[in-house]
Amino acid sequence: MIGIDVGSTNIKIVDGKSFKKYPIIKLNEILEKYNDKDVFATGYFRKRFRNHITEITAAIYGVDIEVEVIIDVGGQDTKIINTKTLEFVMNDKCGAGTGLFLQTIAMYLDVPIENFGKYYSKNPLKLNNTCAVFSISEIINHLVNGYSVKDIISSVNYTIAKKIANMNPFECNTIALIGGVAENKAFVKYFKEITEKDIYVPKNPQFINAIGARKYGLEYATKNNL
Repeated sequence: MIGIDVGSTNIKIVDGKSFKKYPIIKLNEILEKYNDKDVFATGYFRKRFRNHITEITAAIYGVDIEVEVIIDVGGQDTKIINTKTLEFVMNDKCGAGTGLFLQTIAMYLDVPIENFGKYYSKNPLKLNNTCAVFSISEIINHLVNGYSVKDIISSVNYTIAKKIANMNPFECNTIALIGGVAENKAFVKYFKEITEKDIYVPKNPQFINAIGARKYGLEYATKNNL
């Protein structure tokens, strides 16, 4: 059984033995290779596949412990899921609070986004703008005034953590963070400090929805004797 998460920027594939990631432009190639009865898909273009489930279902199946809320910080949106009621909220109208915000800053500063998790400060600068576009001019001002790249990236990690924490409308004590941004250790640390909640980051957070789609597919096959 294979699980596929067709995200807004990348396609993640889990087959029980390996984890693979491809840019979204490879979607047609993936469809030709993987679209059969042993594949369950989730994500933006899940309905292009024969078998598909919602991202809410995939996230709940993929997170391997019981939590009250799952926050999926993706490339172009953030989903906050109440696992008890299945209610959810979604930020999809602005890059703030998504991987796109971090990617924009990373490109401007010429720092690999994979290195952002190293940048943490106990007293980060407070960015007034969380818009990926307007924050650039604010960052320029900080650099001109003598602040370092470390100061800037720490403030960006803090800003996105605060933005996402403020998006959560659900009362809860336990939260799982998934998606690519959950691999940013500084972001996770800031998020814990801001929310004062019990925060869980599963292994391979970027692949959780693909893992969940595969788990669902295995359960479906067992129930239906496939």
